Amino acid sequence: KYIIAVLIILFASFADIFLYRIDIIPVPPAEFLIPLFLVLAILKYPPVKVLDIFQTHSSKFFIAVLLFAIVYSAFSMASQEVLLEEIVLSLFTILLYLFLVQFFRTESNKLTFMVVFLSFIILAGSVWYDFFIGLPKYDVKLVDLVRKGGFGENPNQAASSMKFLALGILVFLHRLKTKRLLIIVLMVVTVFLTMSRSGIVSVILILIFGAVNNWDTKFKVNPSKLFTSFFKLAFLFAGLYVGLVFFAGVIKENFPAFTRGAAGERLDLLIGESDQNFTSEDVQFGGRGALLIKYWNDFKDKPMGHGTGYSSDKKFNSLSTHNYYLYLAVNFGVLALILYLLYIVYGFKLSFKHDQFYYLIFIILIVFEGLVTSRIYFNRSMLIAVAFFDSLLYANIFLSNKKSV
Repeated sequence: KYIIAVLIILFASFADIFLYRIDIIPVPPAEFLIPLFLVLAILKYPPVKVLDIFQTHSSKFFIAVLLFAIVYSAFSMASQEVLLEEIVLSLFTILLYLFLVQFFRTESNKLTFMVVFLSFIILAGSVWYDFFIGLPKYDVKLVDLVRKGGFGENPNQAASSMKFLALGILVFLHRLKTKRLLIIVLMVVTVFLTMSRSGIVSVILILIFGAVNNWDTKFKVNPSKLFTSFFKLAFLFAGLYVGLVFFAGVIKENFPAFTRGAAGERLDLLIGESDQNFTSEDVQFGGRGALLIKYWNDFKDKPMGHGTGYSSDKKFNSLSTHNYYLYLAVNFGVLALILYLLYIVYGFKLSFKHDQFYYLIFIILIVFEGLVTSRIYFNRSMLIAVAFFDSLLYANIFLSNKKSV
């Protein structure tokens, strides 16, 4: 179980990819570490023991996506390589999810906490090291990037993963005020270092909902205490903003690249010193705005879907959708989009039904993440977060099923 735990930490922090990049691990993770994880998981957790995990709404959705990928590959114009990649990724998503849920629901809280905590610390530490010192120069494109993502490589990907991991840590530390505050500060500052606007928005959502509910795991929103909660929240945001403005000044003084160009625009926008609500990157060819219009038109042209891998095949599109809703709609059509919306709504319903406030925050983050990321569940760090929060959500259901048997 400890080897499995180490592998999960490597996956969640993207350290496995980094170790492959610098040739410490000679083969890609998909060819060695992921198969190793599955083999060890099967040996540790017999498949018959994970069958009840198919009851979860997430596993049903992942299976549906796999079926869509298989069926829509029949008339897709994408290359065989892209089709195979999409189907294999969907299959591996299901397998990884099943055994990740099994790990989180059967192992001790102490081990589970250490896995989530170390994953966050390693990824956050890599971002700090990459920003101030610099990771080994294994990729010219990454070296030239002003924004840094640490082991996550892509700053937005690193920020997304850190916020989900930090939310998982807060589940364990919700009663420990000092430790909780330290994690919150580390999360805010590290996500700020990536200059990810979507990451900052997600962090703000975590702070707002967490503070309103006094960081409890159960629903404890009390109208009579809302004023006090908002006062504390205003004080927290004021302190964080002053700290970030000071930190931004230090960055500009020591890193001249952040005083000009797109990086400078992004930094000014994040601290409220920009005269505009967008950067030059957003409106140029390949920016998110242009991609949104492009793929929305593709969806209107064929509302039943262009086929598996359409948005991923470079011969059709140079860039992906950067939007999970459009990813489903463009590739698999309106039925897949409706299915995902039902999955989201059901997640909200379950959070209230089982009195899981952190699951509500998690679903809200997933809703927002879908607007800025096209491969949510193919990102192993986010898939690990899904498995972790589902294991908490379904804990009582799994327990009652065992007692009935």
